[in-house]
Amino acid sequence: MAVRFCTSLLISTLVSQFFLVQTLMGQESLQSRFAEVIDRAGKSKFSGIVVAEKDGKVIANQNFGYADSESKIPIDSKTLFEIGSVTKPITALAVIILDRQGKLSLEDSIADHLPNVPESCRGITIQHLLQHTSGIPGTNYGPVSKDVGQVTKAYLRGGPQQKPGTKFEYWNQGYALLAAIIAEVTGQTYQNAIRELVLRPAKMDAACFTGDSAPEGFQVSIGKSTYGADRSALDHPYGDFYGLQYQGMGGIVANAEDMLSFLLTLRKSKTSVERMLQPGPDGGYGLGWRIADAGEPHQRVSHTGSVRGFLTAVSWYPEQNASLIVLANTDDKRGFFLAESGCRKALETMVIPLPKSQQFEKEFRESLVGQFRLQSRVITVSEAGEGLEMVIDWGGPKTFGKLAKTSSAKRLQYLDGSDDDVGVLLEGQENGKVQSLKILNSIYHRQD
Repeated sequence: MAVRFCTSLLISTLVSQFFLVQTLMGQESLQSRFAEVIDRAGKSKFSGIVVAEKDGKVIANQNFGYADSESKIPIDSKTLFEIGSVTKPITALAVIILDRQGKLSLEDSIADHLPNVPESCRGITIQHLLQHTSGIPGTNYGPVSKDVGQVTKAYLRGGPQQKPGTKFEYWNQGYALLAAIIAEVTGQTYQNAIRELVLRPAKMDAACFTGDSAPEGFQVSIGKSTYGADRSALDHPYGDFYGLQYQGMGGIVANAEDMLSFLLTLRKSKTSVERMLQPGPDGGYGLGWRIADAGEPHQRVSHTGSVRGFLTAVSWYPEQNASLIVLANTDDKRGFFLAESGCRKALETMVIPLPKSQQFEKEFRESLVGQFRLQSRVITVSEAGEGLEMVIDWGGPKTFGKLAKTSSAKRLQYLDGSDDDVGVLLEGQENGKVQSLKILNSIYHRQD
């Protein structure tokens, strides 16, 4: 049976005390919320680690399960997972660095760097591959091979079905062609080029590739699969070698420490971030990252990865300097969705401020702050800047959220990251203090 392991985590010298969870009020609430979310997800077969960071410091983390269920080795911050398609942002960053070094241009035709490119595909640029706007159908794939000419011809067969640069269609093999371009312009293997351009500068000390030997001192997780044999994170998922059937689009193996080091290093490079967040024609995908709003106008940048035995999700919030990493050594999507969505919504509730129209006057905030009780249930309202935060202890489980205005001055809405519409009615005033709250037809009376 899986067991939860919650530990203080330590990382490299990139950020001092990187994995020491902070103890401010809101962050304690977030850690508690993570614990409850991961407990529920663990009952639905989630096994992995989730880490939230803000301003270079971890503010919540939670582990559940084992890196290897047979030997009962617990998952921790150094446990290695295969990250699947979250390899794509790393590939994209390497291309942007090569552009900055003058070794290629994002506007180059792929024919400038690849053999066997048919005439119909010469209008496809490196940027089109990065944005999934090449016009090549997402179903185009080819042989398990290391031969660049062979796979290029197979991947591009039939040519673009849409004018390049006009329509988004997710195409894994476009990133394999990017891997081949990286190898061509650097004169190295894709793996060695990625190590030199991204992994070492970002201090991703344990990161490696499928097929590599296990790094000394790091536990390699075994991925439980719902649709095939279980596999080590270092086993090849497609074929018996790391060829262009998977390079560029997947195959990087990393731990939570590596992924947070990558995100912090990326955020330091404003030029790279600006380039990567250039939206394509649909506005939802940049250069290696999905782009979405997490509460207008706040931006969420993300990518997910799915491969036999492993699931990954990375989200970061440029305006808030915050991020969330979820790594799992199971491909069971139900438990993973519970873990990722629950922890992400909890983090967003904490770090994304309410718009100015939802900020409260000081007198109003002071009238609400305090504790309210109904038998074993306790509600705690506290100030969060010019907003209000509310924690509900249901007599065991807790929910955490913010209070938002409605059209009525006596009714607020409780925002806890769920889709539920929960109203909070304010009742009674004494000495400038609200005396009771009515939530879900239950009345909670002030205790202080």
